[in-house]
Amino acid sequence: MKLAVVVPSRGLLFSQTAEELLNEIKDIPHKLFITVGKPLPECFNAPVNEALKDPEITHILICEDDMIIPKGVLKAMIKTNYAVVALDYPFKGHDATTLHAPDGSALYTGTGFMLINRLILDKMEKPYFRTDIAWDSMITKENEILFWPRDVSKKKTYGLHDVHFGILLFANQIPICVPPVTAGQRKLVEKGNSESNMGVDSIKELRRVWRNNTTKNESPEIIAAFLKRINQLKSVKILTAKPENVYYEDGQARIRSEHVVV
Repeated sequence: MKLAVVVPSRGLLFSQTAEELLNEIKDIPHKLFITVGKPLPECFNAPVNEALKDPEITHILICEDDMIIPKGVLKAMIKTNYAVVALDYPFKGHDATTLHAPDGSALYTGTGFMLINRLILDKMEKPYFRTDIAWDSMITKENEILFWPRDVSKKKTYGLHDVHFGILLFANQIPICVPPVTAGQRKLVEKGNSESNMGVDSIKELRRVWRNNTTKNESPEIIAAFLKRINQLKSVKILTAKPENVYYEDGQARIRSEHVVV
């Protein structure tokens, strides 16, 4: 095994994250690929493409620059022998970045700490990570969740690369293993005063993960309704286009009362 350790930084790397990452990889043959100053999704695609030029690389480890990495988790991920293994972690409060399928596998995950066998990437079409495609979804009365792609290349968006990557894997029957242990995320609250010897950065740590809460919403009622429907899921279908009875209003998918839109 030889790891390509990809750190897709857009410019800010937390020192504690760097220390935790180095401790995880110190006993494993590896090569570092750190990007600085590249926007999404190139901060992911560029280092991954560069890493795959080395024929000795067997696995890609993606570690985003703000992760809180549980001690010893990488070796545990390797031992699963899954082609793709990713940790769940909070995005804002105590939400989640992973949405699980009824069988417990992941429909998609975040890319904060993800281990990928290069054989998977060698078979995939480039670019691996895209931000010009959003995957809309709805849950039917039969408790089936439907996903379909939407072109958002001309819209202001954030992220999406992780969901797209996960949906592609799921559609091609490549399960993402999500261990029970979760990671955390660091948020810069305020920069320390640069003109004082006592100035230090204020950093908030998010550690609690609420399973399947991918709503990115703070309303308890909306979260509860979403989780209730998700926990009732029986099946998943990935579509190539939106269903005929779906329409868009103010950029949001809508459908008449026979379905619930997620």
